[in-house]
Amino acid sequence: MAERAARFANDASTRAEHAASNAASLKSRLGPPTPAPSKAKPDRGGEERGGARAAKATSSADADAARVDDESSRHAGHASLLGTCESMCPDAERVDRERNGEIELFERVDPASSSSSSAQLCVKKFTRVVDNPSPSSIRTRAVLDKTCAHLYGLLGGRCDYPDGEVSLLRRSNFLWDRLRSVRQDMGLQGLTNGGWAAARLEEMARFAIAAEYLLCENVATIHEPDGHNSHLHIEQLGKTLTTLAAVYADDEEDDDEDRPRSFPNRAEMTCYSLLLRMDDHGPFRNSASTFLAVLRAAPSDVQSSPEVQFALDARRAYAAVNAPAFFKLVRSKRCSYLQACLLHKYFDTIRYKALERVNCVMNKSPLPMAAVAAEVLFEESEVLAAEKCEACGLPVAREGESLWLRVKEAAFAEPGVEKAARRRRERWVERKAPAIKSANMFRWQALITGKAGR
Repeated sequence: MAERAARFANDASTRAEHAASNAASLKSRLGPPTPAPSKAKPDRGGEERGGARAAKATSSADADAARVDDESSRHAGHASLLGTCESMCPDAERVDRERNGEIELFERVDPASSSSSSAQLCVKKFTRVVDNPSPSSIRTRAVLDKTCAHLYGLLGGRCDYPDGEVSLLRRSNFLWDRLRSVRQDMGLQGLTNGGWAAARLEEMARFAIAAEYLLCENVATIHEPDGHNSHLHIEQLGKTLTTLAAVYADDEEDDDEDRPRSFPNRAEMTCYSLLLRMDDHGPFRNSASTFLAVLRAAPSDVQSSPEVQFALDARRAYAAVNAPAFFKLVRSKRCSYLQACLLHKYFDTIRYKALERVNCVMNKSPLPMAAVAAEVLFEESEVLAAEKCEACGLPVAREGESLWLRVKEAAFAEPGVEKAARRRRERWVERKAPAIKSANMFRWQALITGKAGR
């Protein structure tokens, strides 16, 4: 448990060391040591557990707590904090938000009024914890279960909603914030070990992966700032998977021999973590070392699992710019829907790299765009392939109804941000979706709970 607390609260450990140093100095000059500082502010990298460590710092009654060594300060955690809130949103927050007209659409009694909600609809927002949180503002474990079930129920049975209904983008944005608050309440109470915590985090990861793909055509841009913020979404997905990995690791370190150590979905989640770290995603930076760190942290049986072996095969093909092997993996039965959703982030990147190689190694004879689409870019049509060629500055000629790529007549240029960001949902991924196509239904609950699409 000490290692888990260290991972979740690095900054708070540093504050404990500073407090110890200050206490020793004061003791030599003033006699009895002084209490630890009463406030602590979490950093961005460990926001959920940062709040927990902040409350721990303020709970120190005397300098003996400040003079504990680094390992002990990490182990202390937030064991004394136990939430008592029995509703999805603390009453004080709900009243305050009603007064300020900050009730979201999904929380309203009257859809037209942003000033009226109820305990059955209102869900606690994510806010950064600076001072000691009150137990009455922290939800109990049973209420966190209820909150998650309520939130996932808001997704309904579709992934594409007709005009006049609330869009998936709006639903996803609401869940993104409220699930972040759930993770925070888990961290504040130290509910970050064992099967219960793993199950909640696994559900959040599956939802985030599917939403990232399904909203790829709604990404926020300069012209559409209210769109899907892919960068923040990927960042939070990465944090969720990192927290989940710590839950798994804590179970391995526990000395209780009678405690069950089975996490049946660990190989699945390790695969997602590896696929997410195959390359950069905007400001979410990755490297070969981070990929290897995730792999080495997994036990041998997980490393040899079909899921992790699939991730290694995908990375091998991607790193070698072997587009045929890469897309063959995506199309294969080895690749699940959620794995395809994650790999979708790399589709255009490997296509552009393959196109660059073709422009370098082929002779100057024009290539039929049909062949480029089918064998180089693995695109659905010649038109889409031609758009990618032109986005890279490569000339495309038209002869009658045929399109041709004029190789080596221009230097390959990386497409601009606007052009590169135009992703779309693709048939290879859509075919794997856990959907009932005859009824136009999407099986969200089965996907999130791991009964389908994994």
